[in-house]
Amino acid sequence: MSYYLLRHEINKDDIYVNIEQQGPLELLSEGKTPRISKIYYQGKNSTDYISLGGFGVSYNAMSFFKKECGENVSFVPTIIYNEDTDEPLNIYLMKINIELDCVDYEKSELFVLSDKIIRGVDKMVLKTDINEDIFTVKNLSRIFINENLKDKMINHGLKGFEFVPIEKFTF
Repeated sequence: MSYYLLRHEINKDDIYVNIEQQGPLELLSEGKTPRISKIYYQGKNSTDYISLGGFGVSYNAMSFFKKECGENVSFVPTIIYNEDTDEPLNIYLMKINIELDCVDYEKSELFVLSDKIIRGVDKMVLKTDINEDIFTVKNLSRIFINENLKDKMINHGLKGFEFVPIEKFTF
């Protein structure tokens, strides 16, 4: 089975949340209250993946993931505002409830410090016994999906998602 990193594909004028606004979104996704009362977005073209860096999605994407992934995902509804007009936009912060210890460290080329957090990837190889459609990797806060879910997302017409094959995933 092939696996893919889910990454935000952002094009000119797509709606996104500036990286400086990501901290409050992360707090909201953890059920905490940020100090900032309003989180602002830029752009005007709607996509189904809204946040840059975080996992904010549209109602359409939230409904899709709930149907396809069931209890493996959960959502926190929130509102972001247009930085120019103050117009509100409902988004859903997605949390993946499946974290797998699935990296084959012997075959992978990773930069890991003593805290065991993966800080860099030149080559990532996953173990072969993965049976999940969607998951995060232990010590790496990124979302991965299998080919079956990727195909369903494409067929459903979800916009704003880039699918990076695990073999090409580096940072």
